[in-house]
Amino acid sequence: EIVCQLIEGSRPPGIFSLLDDICYTVHAESGSKTDYKFLEKIGGCHSQNPHFKVFSGAFGVKHYAGDVVYNITSFCDKNKDTLFPDIVETMQCSQNPFIVSLFPAAAAPKNGQRKRPTTAGFKIKSSCNALMTELSKCTPHYVRCIKPNDQKKRSTWNGARVKHQCQYLGLLENVRVRRAGFAYRAPYARFFKEIYEVVSAYVVDGTGVAG
Repeated sequence: EIVCQLIEGSRPPGIFSLLDDICYTVHAESGSKTDYKFLEKIGGCHSQNPHFKVFSGAFGVKHYAGDVVYNITSFCDKNKDTLFPDIVETMQCSQNPFIVSLFPAAAAPKNGQRKRPTTAGFKIKSSCNALMTELSKCTPHYVRCIKPNDQKKRSTWNGARVKHQCQYLGLLENVRVRRAGFAYRAPYARFFKEIYEVVSAYVVDGTGVAG
């Protein structure tokens, strides 16, 4: 939650909010000058955050699974979306169905006013929120796969590669949580059914004890 607030929070403003603010306020500028203004701004807002670091031309975020460093080169230019609604409407008038499908209809402007295009950061936040809304309606199950080597060979084990995957998949944190006593406990009926299928060679009496 701390890292989520750092990235998309509002009080104090998160990285996405500050990035959008820079793109809107200095929209006439571009290049490294704007990127360094962005770096200076997030550094001033989050300098005391233990999950955030500022480097020369980059910043780092201490994620759940490990540290990630982001290079700010062209950060602001990539965040801008210069595809204005009138361009979308023009493409929507094409006689080619494929072209039309590439440009979903933009929302109709209110009172004849044109809204400024949303940024890439805004789209990412909206997409993530929509995904979390859908996931909250389900009971998702995750399967974590670990590659023992990069050569796709059997009986070959790359210890450093496996350790890196375990760290960044969050497996080590899961082990720490379980060792702390917060292990997940499945209902007995389901647990018994799964175990019974595994040990089906045994005879199980009415007490539920394998004989």
